[in-house]
Amino acid sequence: MLAKTSTIPLYILKIELYKNITLINKNEKMVKPFIKMHGLGNDFVIIDSRNNQFLLNEEKIKLIANRRYGIGCDQIIEMDHSSRADIFMRIFNSDGSETNSCGNAARCVASLLFASSPKKTVFIETNSRILKGASLENGNVKIDMGKPKFNWKDIPLKHNKTKIDFPEFSLKSGITVNMGNPHIVFFIEDLDKVDMNKIGPKIEHNSLFPERINVEICQILDKNKIRSKIWERGVGLTLACGSGACAVLVAACKEKLTGNKAKVLLDGGSLEICWNYSSDKHVIMSGPTSVSFLGDFSSLGDMK
Repeated sequence: MLAKTSTIPLYILKIELYKNITLINKNEKMVKPFIKMHGLGNDFVIIDSRNNQFLLNEEKIKLIANRRYGIGCDQIIEMDHSSRADIFMRIFNSDGSETNSCGNAARCVASLLFASSPKKTVFIETNSRILKGASLENGNVKIDMGKPKFNWKDIPLKHNKTKIDFPEFSLKSGITVNMGNPHIVFFIEDLDKVDMNKIGPKIEHNSLFPERINVEICQILDKNKIRSKIWERGVGLTLACGSGACAVLVAACKEKLTGNKAKVLLDGGSLEICWNYSSDKHVIMSGPTSVSFLGDFSSLGDMK
């Protein structure tokens, strides 16, 4: 059963990020341990490669992520040494591709680091930027996601295009934002009428987006609340997406639909997002994390 608490269970404090982890009621040491975590249902298999080198390839990533034949997750997260931060975080989508940013995964990794040290602030290096995480008194984790980018070359788009419409889906005036990974955000009147399983893959793979794109379709509830459905690049329809929630708030603020702070309501729960556009222009995301279970994938399929 998934953990309902937003805090890390006490037994996590004792495993020191898998260094001495043992199976419950057994003396057998785990060979290839992992921890399954999620942020609002956006779930991850997290492995620590600092002391055990895991040879991940596309085939193994797909197997681990498979919800019927593997462990099942949206993304596989690999933690490794960093010369610039507390940890280096690599992010692999369930389709085997690698991505550069994941806010919910950053919150989960930060939770593990907080559980194994007295630190209240940590730095997480990714392929695109260094993220700052902070432990909050309510058990939630806050991540500084850095500055959003808007230039068409930074998204990236195939060519400069100021007006992005998909009339076949009744979507117009898409707003593109890069939060370490590419996003396109649409605002509509009634989110319940949206079929993300139909729309998402068509937009993700559109030729305008050479690196594909994450798709957010949103409904403004009031100045402080935005409801959103998210199609995640390389994953599909997801219950939550941290960088996506950040892109949603930034787009809404740019369009003057909300202020610089709002709660983004996702299918898996809500995230608090703030865009400090009047100061350092960084986007701050806050929300809970949960531990699902610990395991060992050394006996999984061809993982031996």
